[in-house]
Amino acid sequence: MSTPHEPVLLDTFHVADQRGTFSKPYSYALGEVPFVIRELFWSTSSPGTVRGMHLQLAPAAAAKLVWVSAGEIADVLVDVRPGPSWGTISRYHLAAAEGTALLVPAGFAHGFQALTEDTIVNYAQDREFSPAHDAGINWRSVPIDWPLPVTSTSARDDALPTLAEFGARRDDSEASGR
Repeated sequence: MSTPHEPVLLDTFHVADQRGTFSKPYSYALGEVPFVIRELFWSTSSPGTVRGMHLQLAPAAAAKLVWVSAGEIADVLVDVRPGPSWGTISRYHLAAAEGTALLVPAGFAHGFQALTEDTIVNYAQDREFSPAHDAGINWRSVPIDWPLPVTSTSARDDALPTLAEFGARRDDSEASGR
């Protein structure tokens, strides 16, 4: 089973009734997520919070499945794979009430803005987190029209290299064989 080369928005099992909702964002048997989950993460955020743009570099590059279990987000991907699609931005809306999930292949920087109070975003990855391969792009350097004013970010995210700097570092690494 191989991971898709492009992001895929999945309609997952999701039922709503008078009690609330019940969702199954992942089933290995269905084959929609073509990898074994190695790690799970989640974050909580308030409206206007921006997290990202994060990824892991090769050889620890990770594909991930992203879904929202409370609230909703504006989800953004930036293709940073070498080739003609480099720098392409994709936007998605994920909401707990809709039961969708986003399959993100390795080679995409991922970020989001929380749109509601107490938003919970979940991530399932096919590789364990590797601090030595942790990378990202400064969200301010990517032309993203966030739905809400940005109210909160992290010092780490604000200090990430711009998209242009990230690309130059990648080009330098490839040229030197690193």
